[in-house]
Amino acid sequence: MGGLVIKKAYLITKQDPNYHALGARFHSLFFLATPHRGADNAQLLKNLLRLSNDSKIYVNDLIPQSGTIQTVNDEFRYVYQGAHLWSFFETVKTNLGFSHELIVEKDSAVIGLPHEQIQLLNADHRHVCKFADPSDSNYSTLRNAFVSTIESIEREWFSLVQDEYRSQMKILSRFLGVSRDPEDDLSNVIDKQMDGTCQWLIDKACFDDWQSSESAPRYFWLNGRPAAGKSGVAGHVMKYLETCSGDCSYFFFRRGDKESSNVCELLRSLAFQMAATNQKIRQTLLEMQQDGEVPSKDDERILWRTVFLTRILRIKLNQSHYWIIDALDECRNISQLFPLLSKIDKDFPLRIFVASRPSPSLERLILQEKLDIVSEQMTAENSLKDIRLYLEANSGFLPVSDDIARSDLIDTVLEKSNGCFLWTVLVLKELESTHSEQQIWEVLKDVPTEMDELYVRILDDMKTHTRDIELAKAILRWTVCAARPLTTEELKEALKLDINETLPRVEKSITSVCGELIHVDNKMRVQVAHQTVRAFLIKEGLESEFAIDRVKENSRLAEVCLKYLGGEEMKTVRNRQRSAGRRLVTRSAFVEYASFHFSGHIAQSSSSVDTHFMMLEAFLNSNILSWIEYIARKGNLYPITQTAKNLKAFLQRRAKYRSPLGQAVYTVDRWANDLLHLVAAFGKSLILSPASIYSLVPPVCPPHSMLHKTFGNRQPCLKVTGISEKDWDDRLSCMIFPQQYITAVACQDARFVVGLRNDTINVYYTSTLQEDRKLNHEEPIRHLQFANINSLLASSGRRKVVLWDIMTGAQMWIADHKNDILTLTFSEDDTILIAVTRSNQMASWEISTGKELDICPLHETISGDQSSYRPPATHAQFSTELDLLAVAHRQRPISFWDMTSNSFIGQFHVSGSKQYPGPLLVAMIFNPNPEISLLAASYQEVAHTLAASSDGRILASGDGGGTIQLFDFETLRLIYRVTASDYNVNAIVFFSSNLQFIDQTDTGDDQSENMSEEVLNGPQITGINLWDGDLTITTLSSHHLGDVLFGGREDGSVAMFEVQTGRFLNVLYSHARNIAISSLCWNKQDNVLASTDISGRFLARKVLQVSSSQWVADKIVLDKRSSQAINQILLSPDGKSLLVSTATSDDLWSLTAGLLHTHAVTQPSSHIRLTHPTDPSRLLFIDSTTVQVLSWNTLSPLAPNNLIKLRNSFPSYTICYSTPTLLVTFSNHNASPLRATQLSLWPLGSLHSNSENQDIEPLAFPHPQLAPLIKTLIGIHKTSLLFLEQSGWVCSIDLNLEKVKTEAEGYTRHFFIPLSWHSGREPRIEVTVRGDVVLAKGDEVVVFQRGLAFEEKVVFV
Repeated sequence: MGGLVIKKAYLITKQDPNYHALGARFHSLFFLATPHRGADNAQLLKNLLRLSNDSKIYVNDLIPQSGTIQTVNDEFRYVYQGAHLWSFFETVKTNLGFSHELIVEKDSAVIGLPHEQIQLLNADHRHVCKFADPSDSNYSTLRNAFVSTIESIEREWFSLVQDEYRSQMKILSRFLGVSRDPEDDLSNVIDKQMDGTCQWLIDKACFDDWQSSESAPRYFWLNGRPAAGKSGVAGHVMKYLETCSGDCSYFFFRRGDKESSNVCELLRSLAFQMAATNQKIRQTLLEMQQDGEVPSKDDERILWRTVFLTRILRIKLNQSHYWIIDALDECRNISQLFPLLSKIDKDFPLRIFVASRPSPSLERLILQEKLDIVSEQMTAENSLKDIRLYLEANSGFLPVSDDIARSDLIDTVLEKSNGCFLWTVLVLKELESTHSEQQIWEVLKDVPTEMDELYVRILDDMKTHTRDIELAKAILRWTVCAARPLTTEELKEALKLDINETLPRVEKSITSVCGELIHVDNKMRVQVAHQTVRAFLIKEGLESEFAIDRVKENSRLAEVCLKYLGGEEMKTVRNRQRSAGRRLVTRSAFVEYASFHFSGHIAQSSSSVDTHFMMLEAFLNSNILSWIEYIARKGNLYPITQTAKNLKAFLQRRAKYRSPLGQAVYTVDRWANDLLHLVAAFGKSLILSPASIYSLVPPVCPPHSMLHKTFGNRQPCLKVTGISEKDWDDRLSCMIFPQQYITAVACQDARFVVGLRNDTINVYYTSTLQEDRKLNHEEPIRHLQFANINSLLASSGRRKVVLWDIMTGAQMWIADHKNDILTLTFSEDDTILIAVTRSNQMASWEISTGKELDICPLHETISGDQSSYRPPATHAQFSTELDLLAVAHRQRPISFWDMTSNSFIGQFHVSGSKQYPGPLLVAMIFNPNPEISLLAASYQEVAHTLAASSDGRILASGDGGGTIQLFDFETLRLIYRVTASDYNVNAIVFFSSNLQFIDQTDTGDDQSENMSEEVLNGPQITGINLWDGDLTITTLSSHHLGDVLFGGREDGSVAMFEVQTGRFLNVLYSHARNIAISSLCWNKQDNVLASTDISGRFLARKVLQVSSSQWVADKIVLDKRSSQAINQILLSPDGKSLLVSTATSDDLWSLTAGLLHTHAVTQPSSHIRLTHPTDPSRLLFIDSTTVQVLSWNTLSPLAPNNLIKLRNSFPSYTICYSTPTLLVTFSNHNASPLRATQLSLWPLGSLHSNSENQDIEPLAFPHPQLAPLIKTLIGIHKTSLLFLEQSGWVCSIDLNLEKVKTEAEGYTRHFFIPLSWHSGREPRIEVTVRGDVVLAKGDEVVVFQRGLAFEEKVVFV
């Protein structure tokens, strides 16, 4: 009987959505003598129980062919897939006292389903699961079955874990921008090692102590002369530490490889490798990716803070992790690394091994940061040991007579090598071509012992092969000047484009043409034999036809890349029809290199050559869209941004030598500007749908942009009308806070916060600009400050300081204070919160407890003023990096304090004299980069506010006229100027990426925040088009023919707009001045428009069309006022009456006879009214849990008990729609829409009758993953429900019941709306009867035509 109960329980897990997760965890079901088809003895058992007056109802279910058994069996066969079935049957009859019987026959014990495992048990029914001892054969049978199942689970689990691991690392590879496997560099080194090499270092006591002692220094520095074999030692250390069960990460700097010669690339690679070896690190980085944080690609300080300090270095490791960094002296910005390393907590178990050449600059950096380090010099003696092992292993092929001669040869080579490993390798390769001992000794006699002389000898030999000279030059050009090593296939295609030669066997050709200078590694990458080869070939004064002129050769490489990018392979596929998808094109191996690095070669090319410049212009006007798509498919748009910067840098350099005028210069400059804006405005949409660049992106670009002018009007293409801006707007988004005053703004990584005077702190995501949550400080906010490392936020008001966990919204502690705070900051390690008060005091609190520490007075002796009076401070700024505090008093000099010793340092007098009063200081700020020890100060209203980018390069200022200026911080050279508004700029805050900033401006009664883009090209002066706030559209309603649109506005007016063009036509009528319209409702039957405003007034007027473009409002047919806020208005289908809904009642008004009926809402809640989808005389009353059918004429229920209960419903609904078969409910009420959304579809067949109370359940569709993606519903068009995704995409699901059942695992994506057009407040968006999507953008109406024709299926995994 128990087996049948298990089957029924399993059925429930498959049928009830609440238990689906549990059902998915079942792997195998074991049935031991289970009567699947009943038992013949069940009737006998029933009779016996009846005689004993102990009847059991369940016994009836065991009778063969019972209804219960048949139902369970029939349902089970449809849901068992995925579970492994094991059935065991008894073979021994059970002693019943009066007879011996098989209780469950084999036919009943076997289910009879495919793949069922069937086994017998040598037992009766009582003993199928009772065993005498482990040697029992029945025990062995069951144990073996369990073991088999467990092994199967382990295999499946391991496979899932491996698949999950690979998937996670693939995500992190894209997220961190790690394109090359770090193992590649390591394997190139390890493969060349012989057994016993490099053991000399492992045997040293200093190395053993560094590896094993907890008290040993964190750093080990191995230094040695060039080509001595340091890389081999570093690789050996890596492998040795791994054999000691240590987790290791390896990085090899290459000077000629621009991708791997900087600190950012080092940090990204190390983070990726640490994630590969540690699950906790992997998980924290995945969370970072899921939160929308973007690690910096070119700012090592931001990357270090966001990835390491706030994530990786806070993970508790169970054992030491080792970083092996080779050729550190080849790092291009090495000075940026050591200040970062010095911030690693001393208790974090990380050891760092560094190999490099001897370097005074390295020694200086180590001393400067006070790093405790073990240093070991690699001597010639050390190298000779490894060289001898190498020679002994590789000299066996040399033509010598005996072992004695071979030993003499090895001794000679060893003596001449002078401890240079590379010299030995190259000479040994040259000896491979000898045929006798005499030839060997001749080579050794002539070969030079210095590397440069050896390289000259090789070049001279290459020159003798005249037919191969051009090929050799090309190979050297691509190997020495390429941004990264090319693969043999990439080089093959590059040479074909460059010199029109096809090499069938590239590797062999390289060896024979370039001698020992170039080699192909085990990953088939073409590289110089050693870094000294590159340095030799590019050296000035080298007299050889093979010498490399980098400027000239970069011009040549740029031309080859552009030749490919502008060629046939990269041409746009035009047969796109109406699909956002695209067939993938097979391209040559050269596509990646050309796409990623062509602009880098342009930036380093000659300004005097026009060939590649003309080719660049041609490419930009032809194949650039397919290039953008290719980059976007790689999942990282940084190459597009870098390309724009490279093109701008090239134009600026070129302008010094050539005229900056001309069509080509204009085209390139405009395209560079477009590419910057493209990534900032549409980056996420491009990553989501790379093919959207063809038909969806150009139409939403400004008409004067190159993207729009060149590609925006091609067919088929989305058509966008109604936008007044003709060119790019530097403002990416604008948030307006009606009737609120913004008092503070702060930003860090994935979030930014806005403090309001109403005690509220609004938290937003920087990636989507969507609200995350609200925090209540309980008094007006004055200051907001993020922590340096942790996810903490400090807020202060007049009397309170509060510490928050920004990730959870939890309040950590509250502290009272008595004096006005001027500024807040966290100590560098986030252990103390520090504040400066207006009363010249520095206060501080422990982060962990909120305990107030000692208050430090800030009283210096002001020269020339010996009085005891100390004026209140007016400004204060911290620099935790420099341990400095700057304090200013009204018209007095700026005072500087040492925060470590709390001692006064000195003063700065702006006028150069010490006379008072001095100029009035209005703002000041330290440069956040400790290497730029500067403070910027603004006097006499020059700038009301100052801000600095986190890398210290940009200084931003805002003034009272709404002008924002960007300067180079060190030189104060104006870079960019933008007029953001006509109002005072109160604050500016940079995003962590330094590519965008927030400015806070006054806008009369309201305040706004603009998300602006930093454009580094200048100086330029531009303006931002701001709409009139009074004319902001607050609600929309479309005409039933789809030609025109009604829009309610902030100033109380109701206007008309033409859908075809988005053009404003005229104002129909107005409510009271500056009382915003809250809702509109149109009735097609009687041409009546009803409107309400925020004061509770509602009116209805007939609207007449007097010409093709002119509409007028006829007489007022209803004008009333509600005593409560109006939630909804709804005109009856015949246009004769108006339903007005508030929180407590529904009032039905006749447009001619006044109030008709009132329906009281007994339990005030969120409720919505809809006209019945099939019977216009009926009305649907929808609240949080029920639907009721009412009469339109009387507002009374059609039947007393016709309530339909919505099971598993949500507390309240914000939007509802209905079709003849479905009710659609959408809920989105909490501050965080990502966590408080629900979309449900309810079958409404029961609404077509007057049936009694009944319950309905929502359909399994849509997929539960869909609801959190929805920002708002747009409406129903034909059979599709349209909605706006959080990311800005207009999407749909089909409401056809048959498709709902078969297509429940996804939805359709159509086109996207730029985030800046619908951020900051709830979007006002409609769909017309013709399928045009209309969006209110400020005081304009933007119309998207033909958008729904583009379709891209999205399937949930």
